[in-house]
Amino acid sequence: MEELTVIIPVHEYNENVSKYLQLAIDSVKEQTEQPQTIIIVGPKIVVDSILKDSPKESFKFVINDGETDYCSQVNLGVTNCKTKYFSILEYDDTYNKIWFKNVKSYIKVKPEYSIFLPINKFVEEDGKEIGTSNEICWAMAFANELGVIDADILESYYDFSVTGGVFRTDDFIESGLLKPSIKLSFWYEYLLRTVNEGIKVFVIPKNGYNHTVNRKGSLMDSIVGMTGKERNFWMKLAKKEYFFKKERVSNAKYVAEKEIEDIEEL
Repeated sequence: MEELTVIIPVHEYNENVSKYLQLAIDSVKEQTEQPQTIIIVGPKIVVDSILKDSPKESFKFVINDGETDYCSQVNLGVTNCKTKYFSILEYDDTYNKIWFKNVKSYIKVKPEYSIFLPINKFVEEDGKEIGTSNEICWAMAFANELGVIDADILESYYDFSVTGGVFRTDDFIESGLLKPSIKLSFWYEYLLRTVNEGIKVFVIPKNGYNHTVNRKGSLMDSIVGMTGKERNFWMKLAKKEYFFKKERVSNAKYVAEKEIEDIEEL
C-alpha cells in the first residue's frame, strides 16, 4: 500500500525491546503489499540507540521532546504522517503478512469507511495463542450491520483491539487524535467520538495482527494493576468525554492527584 505509513511508538530501548522491535519490523517487510514508509517515534536517546543498532535501515524517525506516554507518541507520529493512511504497530506485536493486501482490497469496495480493523490474535511471549478480539462485530445477533462498529455496539461493548488497524490520516487528525489524559479507555473514547462524528469503522473478518499480552513492562501490564473501581472510573469517563473533540484534562488530573478509592461515582 503505497499510501500507507506504519507508525511504531518506542518509549524505551534495551536488549529486550530491540529483539521485539526487530520482529515487528520484519513483519512489515514481509507484507505482500508494502507500506510507503515506517515512522519510529521516540525520545532522542531511543532514536540514537536504534540508529546505532540499525544504521542501514531506511526508517523515518520522529524525535519526541515532550510526553512519551502511548497516546502522545501516537499523536506525534500521526501529525508527522504524509500518507493518506497509517497503521499503528506496537513494538512487541506483529502483522500477518497479507494484512495490508486485505485492507487494500476492502478500501476499494468500501471507500466510505475511514478505519479498517483486523481480527486481532492475542499471544503470550512464548507464542501461545490465548484468544482473539473484534470478531464480535460478525455475530448476527449482536451487530446491526455485520462487520460495522456503530454507536449501538459501543454502548454495550467496549473491548475492541484497535492497534494494527488502518486509519485515514485526515479523519484521525480532524476528529481530535487520542486523549493522553484518559488512561485505560483512550481507544474506547476515541471510537465513541469517531462514530459520533459519523466516521465509519469496519472490522475485516481476517486475522491481521498478533498482539503480545502478559509481557512484563508492557502497556497492558500497567493496566492489569488497576483496581476495579479505577477501571470503572475510566470507562465512565470515556462515555462522558467523547462528546468533546478537544481534550479536557481536568477530570484526569483529578484522578492522578487523588486516590481512586476516594472518587465518587460519576
